[in-house]
Amino acid sequence: MNGNKFLAKRFQNKQETTFKSIDGPEKDKIINLGIGDLDIHTHEVIINAAFKDTLNGHTHYTDPLGDLELRNEIIKYHKDEFTNYNISQDEIIVLSGACHGMYLALGATLNPGDEVIVLAPFFPVYIDQIEEAKGVPVIVHSTIENGYQIVKADLEKAITPKTKGIIINTPSNPTGVCYSKKSLEIVAELAKKYDFLVYADDIYDFYDYSNSFVPIASLEGMSERTISICSFSKNFAMTGWRVGYNVGPSAIIDTIRKLNEVIVYSASSVSQRAALQNRELIKESIVPLYRDRVQYSLDRINNIKNLKAFAPQGGIYIFVDISKTEMNSVEYSDYLFENLGIKVIPGKPFGNDKAIRIACSNPLETLKEAFDRIESIS
Repeated sequence: MNGNKFLAKRFQNKQETTFKSIDGPEKDKIINLGIGDLDIHTHEVIINAAFKDTLNGHTHYTDPLGDLELRNEIIKYHKDEFTNYNISQDEIIVLSGACHGMYLALGATLNPGDEVIVLAPFFPVYIDQIEEAKGVPVIVHSTIENGYQIVKADLEKAITPKTKGIIINTPSNPTGVCYSKKSLEIVAELAKKYDFLVYADDIYDFYDYSNSFVPIASLEGMSERTISICSFSKNFAMTGWRVGYNVGPSAIIDTIRKLNEVIVYSASSVSQRAALQNRELIKESIVPLYRDRVQYSLDRINNIKNLKAFAPQGGIYIFVDISKTEMNSVEYSDYLFENLGIKVIPGKPFGNDKAIRIACSNPLETLKEAFDRIESIS
């Protein structure tokens, strides 16, 4: 008995959103370039601080908006690091990671039939989350020829009276594009002109390799119509700690709080205390490592026959054009897995069936082995 008859109708034929984990006896022989989980462990300074907090009894529910000390540190971080990004305690809620944050942001703001613009290529979870909130995703394609930057005419053409918002992600998963100031200003101009929200997925803000990350919420007139989704997962190598936060207008944050209180009430208490205070140490130990891996992977890919990669300006991924292989993304991903023992993610769920996503979350020697295998049959 598998219980299928009891499932909600919308889940009875549900397809996998991204990918299943690798399991079985061959697991250790597989090079996994799929999952975007940093291979390095959480820094010991964070672990030791959390352990100390646990011994001191910090093992209970926190305020539903998050630990006050952490919220004050978030205020300080945004004020110190960015121009015109001043927030107050009631404009922050600490949550169990960025996926949780986006889910709640959409759930708190969408009415049935509201449209949310998503820029392709996109993180696949966005589509499901919009639909779960009874919204309608509207896809606007960006192109490698335009550097995946935003074209005003393309974006404006997608806006209708039902448009409630747009999701932007910079640095991007999967392309690694960092939106230029011009692209951000296009979004800001249209958001104000047509009166819609911006859901800003800012979780890779450490990984802008030009060190020029600009939160769209800091642009003039945008704090009142932006919900920023932030996370410690990638910035602090804390994927398993499940902690992030949303920043936005107080009325929206309060509604997110009410919604979250019937889900998990508050984020993990021991996960909230030790990260931001050590941000410079962590950033200096992680970001250069991944910048070097991304550059190495880019150089190798662009020297392999029939492959061409967009040069990421940030993030930890490379989006590879496979159109010259004459296979679609699922076929090519299966080919690499079955013949070479290499796991990548098809581009189809990201909105491009002629590309694959590679995560640079492996040591250089492992990346070298992976690209040597691919090169040997190209």
